[in-house]
Amino acid sequence: MKVRILYLYPDYMNLYGDNGNVRIMERRLSDQGFDVETVSGTITDSRISIKDVDFVYMGSGFESNRNMAADHLKRSLKELTQAIDDGVPMLFTGNSYDILGKGIITADFSLVEGLGIFDYSFKDTGRKRYTGDVILEDPDTKERYVGFINRAGIPEQSEGFVFDVVKVIGDVPVEKDGVRKNNLLGISLIGPVLVKNPGLADSFVRKICEREGVKYKQVVYPRTERSHEKTLKALLETEI
Repeated sequence: MKVRILYLYPDYMNLYGDNGNVRIMERRLSDQGFDVETVSGTITDSRISIKDVDFVYMGSGFESNRNMAADHLKRSLKELTQAIDDGVPMLFTGNSYDILGKGIITADFSLVEGLGIFDYSFKDTGRKRYTGDVILEDPDTKERYVGFINRAGIPEQSEGFVFDVVKVIGDVPVEKDGVRKNNLLGISLIGPVLVKNPGLADSFVRKICEREGVKYKQVVYPRTERSHEKTLKALLETEI
């Protein structure tokens, strides 16, 4: 059975090796017996088709690229909204999930219109970047995620954000992070998030199997599991 991954703006939104998340999904879905096809959508496309895809991914990039992607993706907003409503699994990492809100106030005080899927807005400072290693916790499942945040701005309000910020080793001034709607997840962590957090990768694979009517096969990835536990332990024990 074939499944299709849609990778949004791989040439503009891959600042921190975010394409590793796509490779992880390709590997894990192949291990489930799927024939995996990855297609990309980018600025040069007149419109990005989001029909007949099984997983959507968008990574992080320079703020100028993020703003350009936000404007371009509006052309496909109707299809994107329908796919979200239909429960298509999606992951937006780093500053790509900024564009899912109402808008972004840039460093020069101009407004970049967002997609309006959520009610939040982001504001870029222009003077500094907020960086740090973080631990996030899902208050419902108690699952913890580890990673690094490097962003130019923060949300103007935190209402509706899903993860509790358990610990920050750095200067990221937020107590909540991430958004969820159906099977869409937006999270500020950058880089190969699914490598560092195998439980998160597994949750997306399970959702895809369920949607395709395929029984999920338990596959063990001991190295990634050990790496996650080691990183989590090290962050918890670091004095700040």
